[in-house]
Amino acid sequence: MPDDKPLSYRQIIVGRFPAGLTGLDEVFEALYQLNLPPSDELGSQLIQRARQHNYIPESAEADFSAALLREYRAFYEAERSGTAPVKRETWQGIPREQVPWFPVLDETLCDGCDKCLRFCANGVYAKRESGTVYVAQSLKCVVGCDACVRLCTHHAIVFPPRSVLATLTQSRVIRL
Repeated sequence: MPDDKPLSYRQIIVGRFPAGLTGLDEVFEALYQLNLPPSDELGSQLIQRARQHNYIPESAEADFSAALLREYRAFYEAERSGTAPVKRETWQGIPREQVPWFPVLDETLCDGCDKCLRFCANGVYAKRESGTVYVAQSLKCVVGCDACVRLCTHHAIVFPPRSVLATLTQSRVIRL
């Protein structure tokens, strides 16, 4: 009998853009159960497994491979350290990973001033060795908050339009 449990869904940053992918938690759990640590060699296997439920263009394989490896590394380290989240976060009853609200930062415009990094108390941002800031934990962003945009004098940070949130809440009401 097939498993009727729906596959997980999460949004990750691929290159500089968000992408919603189905079944990543299941892929990561399977690799973890095989005791496969994150490594560059695992990139092609991550792509192959993610393609079972998602479209990944060949031209974007390198970006997807890097993003999937980054996400698996975070998953692997959380599992090994015992800090893996037990409770799924939600926003208005919708699993947080299904809410497309997080910053996208154009690192080519970032001057490394750290204003966003110092402002955000949720750990959304981190700093690279090169001095630029990047979105490290997109789902830690408070839904509806976009205050960091106003701090960035170089306009390197953008968010989706607020209408995205309105659409989610309206569709939620209709489903009830």
